[in-house]
Amino acid sequence: MSNDPGLLYVVATPIGNLEDITIRALRVLGEVDLIAAEHVPVARTLLRHFEIDTQVIPYHDRGHDAQRLVERMHDGQSIALVSDAGTPGVSDPGRNLIGAAVKAEIQIVPIPGPAASIALWSVSGAASPGVYLHGFLPRKTGERRARLQQVTERATGTIIFESPRRILDTLRDIDEVMPEAHLVVGRELTKLHEQIWRGSPADAIDEFAQPRGEFTILITPPQEEPTLWSDAQIADALAEAAEQGASRSQAARFVAQQSGRPRRDIYALWPFGQER
Repeated sequence: MSNDPGLLYVVATPIGNLEDITIRALRVLGEVDLIAAEHVPVARTLLRHFEIDTQVIPYHDRGHDAQRLVERMHDGQSIALVSDAGTPGVSDPGRNLIGAAVKAEIQIVPIPGPAASIALWSVSGAASPGVYLHGFLPRKTGERRARLQQVTERATGTIIFESPRRILDTLRDIDEVMPEAHLVVGRELTKLHEQIWRGSPADAIDEFAQPRGEFTILITPPQEEPTLWSDAQIADALAEAAEQGASRSQAARFVAQQSGRPRRDIYALWPFGQER
């Protein structure tokens, strides 16, 4: 038995297509002492496909499960944590074990790989440079709508996950809270019947009236068009800035930011000639 503690590997597994697993993930799964899995039969199906015979035990993200595994790592065993699909701890079991390992000063090694959120975002065509990953929404209608109301207040899109059992309720709530939102819906990503669909919440309700498979959804709230200032408003703002000692360049830069108008328009409306 080693005097040094073992490692905890957080291993991402395919979300559908088994060919998406990484070479590194396969090596780690074959070399560790133990694999802790969300569901043992699912993990064994993956391992059999790649002829890996490492011992697999269930992990349910409860406190005593986490502590038991931490003790085994303190005894020198290295453990790979896997969920049914994707990355453990990202809307999947694993947070308790990872947190317990952090507190116990166990070294944690990420083995990155497939993620439904990144897969959908990569093909969404979203104009925003960033998104907010929410994961699963609350099950209760009132709580779900309250959370969706928060989505409307963000400047970026939000990615959620949903099951076929609740997808229609969720789509109806999105339609109620923000009917003008734009949706990109990924159904069964990387699987045989993969579908990527774009449209409004109302159209999505019709499209997925008989839902099958797991859903990943990018919600982009309707964007309000900025109200541009009039020439009179700009002239007043420039005059006020000048009274406070701002130069033409300083005033133009500030008013351009506030008004939504190009800086060349601001310069043209400067009321004091070319210099000040």
